[in-house]
Amino acid sequence: MINISSLLTQNPWWENPEKIETDLNITRFEESRFKWTPRIRHYIELDTEAIYTLRGPRQVGKTTLIKLMMRELMRRGVNERRIFYYSCDLVDSPSKLVEIIQSYLDATDYITEHYRYIFLDEISAVKDWQRGIKHLHDLGQLRKTCVLMTGSHNLDIRKASERLPGRRGTSTNTLDKILLPMKFAEYVEARDKEIDRILGSSGIRRFEKRKEIIEKLVKNEIPSELRQMSLYLDKLNRYLDDYLLTGGIARAVNDYVQYGEITENTYKTYVDVTIGDFLRYNNDEIYLAQILRAVNETLCSQVSWRTLEKKTDIGSPNTVAKYIDVLKAGFVINPYYVLNRGKGTPKYSSNKKLHYADPFIFHALNGWINQTPAFILAQNYLIENKSKLVEAVIGNHLIRYAYSLNPSDNYEPALNVFYWKDKKNEVDYIVKNGPEYLAFEVKYVSSFSSDDINGLYTFTRYGTENSGIVVTKEHLGIEHNVTAIPASLLLLLT
Repeated sequence: MINISSLLTQNPWWENPEKIETDLNITRFEESRFKWTPRIRHYIELDTEAIYTLRGPRQVGKTTLIKLMMRELMRRGVNERRIFYYSCDLVDSPSKLVEIIQSYLDATDYITEHYRYIFLDEISAVKDWQRGIKHLHDLGQLRKTCVLMTGSHNLDIRKASERLPGRRGTSTNTLDKILLPMKFAEYVEARDKEIDRILGSSGIRRFEKRKEIIEKLVKNEIPSELRQMSLYLDKLNRYLDDYLLTGGIARAVNDYVQYGEITENTYKTYVDVTIGDFLRYNNDEIYLAQILRAVNETLCSQVSWRTLEKKTDIGSPNTVAKYIDVLKAGFVINPYYVLNRGKGTPKYSSNKKLHYADPFIFHALNGWINQTPAFILAQNYLIENKSKLVEAVIGNHLIRYAYSLNPSDNYEPALNVFYWKDKKNEVDYIVKNGPEYLAFEVKYVSSFSSDDINGLYTFTRYGTENSGIVVTKEHLGIEHNVTAIPASLLLLLT
């Protein structure tokens, strides 16, 4: 059994609670000019017997979030010995994981009246980690204990957590959480206190209010809250321009706010860990570069695995599909499938659309595959291709909105957000909303004609009572019998 003193290295606050303030993640957070506290924090109930997983992309801030949660516990008077943190990067087996946790539990077995909190960082580094957690749970060792485990790859942590049926606890919330890069609304709130105040007073932060507004928009009503926010449209559009450079990665945003650019080291850190994750599954780095280059050439277009395969040396469309699955599980790529409206399901065999999950992720990997300084390449890319990244950001935010419509530990984006087409027309995004659909067409231009939105007309004539929404650059109003809304305003709602 591990001596409890050997765990002090990762838990120095056991000797002195003030040492949490000198933790590297905490000090970086406090020194940052851009501070982001993810909203997901409010959906994790620590004072309950539960086993949570927290997934999300590399460098998104999972470790910082759990360190802030630990500091919050201490500040509200929780004894520091009730809080255990361990980074699992070097834990090589479930039995080793059990040994580490059991050592902590044995050393604190005198704590019987209060909850203990176990934070296991990068649990996905431990192959078959769920066997260790299951063993401890079945022995009754995790009573009155809240366990929160983080991981950076969906394939590892989601599949493993699904092998713990009936052992996850009593929390009323979903137990498998995803920390994604900050949404545009969170970005604006953190950068602009005036807009932050207005979003709070208007109630737009509450999902029910945002849902209500979108339901009015698809019925060709412009709510007063949106007209109020439209007074700040010029400022919001400037923030959107910045967001298309930085994405929702806090470190990138802090670079940009502090230096006016994103440092090459920030890009390199993300690229290195992404390549490392990809290689863990016996993939080839050269093929990763080829796949990403092929995806970049086909952004916003319908594409098949065969088309992508022909742009690479991979030699098999099935292998291309497997690589895209790995990138999806790593929160790099979002695939969108065409909607089979009769069944309400995706047509997996038809052409797909592939978008990046975040603008920073796109720029970082685009710089790597082109071996060009990423920030300069990003600025140049946005001169002519801004609309492509706007479309990607809209899609990613609609995925989040669809999740909020029906939160689930088993949420699958491809079953909730689609694109649609018939022989002549196309709609960029279709969101499943119970028995109905919400249709969104992205036209990031100053004006559009009725011919530009034939897809919306055709789709809404198929029986839905909702009109479509056209996402524009700056126009808010009813145009050609549909609702037009600027992208920056829609992003505040999704």
